Amino acid sequence: MPGVFRIGYIEFGSAQMETELAYYKDVIGATAVATGPGGVHYLSLGLDHHNIALRPAGQPGLQVTGYQLAKDVSLSAMFGLLTQAGLKPEQKTDSRPGVPALVAAEVCGFNFEFFAENAMPAPGFGKAGIVPNRVGHVAYLSPEAPKLIGFFTDVLGFYKTDWFEDVATFLTCNHDHHVLNIINAPVTKLHHIAFEMRGGSHQYVASDQLAKANLPIVWGPSRHTAGHNYASYHYDPDNTLVELYADMDVFLPDLGFFEPRPWHEFLPQRPRVWPLSELNAWHTNFEFNFAAA
Repeated sequence: MPGVFRIGYIEFGSAQMETELAYYKDVIGATAVATGPGGVHYLSLGLDHHNIALRPAGQPGLQVTGYQLAKDVSLSAMFGLLTQAGLKPEQKTDSRPGVPALVAAEVCGFNFEFFAENAMPAPGFGKAGIVPNRVGHVAYLSPEAPKLIGFFTDVLGFYKTDWFEDVATFLTCNHDHHVLNIINAPVTKLHHIAFEMRGGSHQYVASDQLAKANLPIVWGPSRHTAGHNYASYHYDPDNTLVELYADMDVFLPDLGFFEPRPWHEFLPQRPRVWPLSELNAWHTNFEFNFAAA
């Protein structure tokens, strides 16, 4: 079983904090809950103390992804797993509000934090903005994609659910088709972050809100192939690609396939290698557009 079960939070560096904060509060609909040393702002999507953190930085971009440990995995056990994997994990206490203890490690140029507890003050869902359900998944670009995939599968126990030949690999630690997408690329950076919508009608509402905020949709809404999520993409003020999605495939690890849907190509729909021709316009628009990614 996977050693983690969800993405708890993601932290970005920003060179234009006021603008980025306004985006996450007014457009996304997250609730500002706290500030920390160095001008860090913490925002919640509804239940957890925070799901998004913004830190002043000269260079914008992903700084940390936080993963919550599975019920039967302790912080000390995770520290041991990371050490056995040849990494140099660090134990931290009270390094971020709401998270009393965590284990941090750097893997292939990405900073990961593993935690058991994130306080749940339940500020509630926002009253304005898009107001997604949660942070659903992230996609990483890496020139060490096979090594990074190996870390998540061999050390953390993620399941591989789909592949686009040797370009993109989808992995999950729960019932979502993917919690991670790792893309073989010549750069080390975040490709996109994805927020789960309540359904197709929520996409329409979100599209109108993005238009009012002068944030054009650059792809979609349309249904993907792998994962079959109904998705759209736009850039936030720091040029981070943001996906809004719904209707993602539900993975049944005990059966090795996905819950059946009328739009599936096969019944049962199992993890498979998709040809690059099936990657559609998403591939052309984003995957090799590294300057914009």
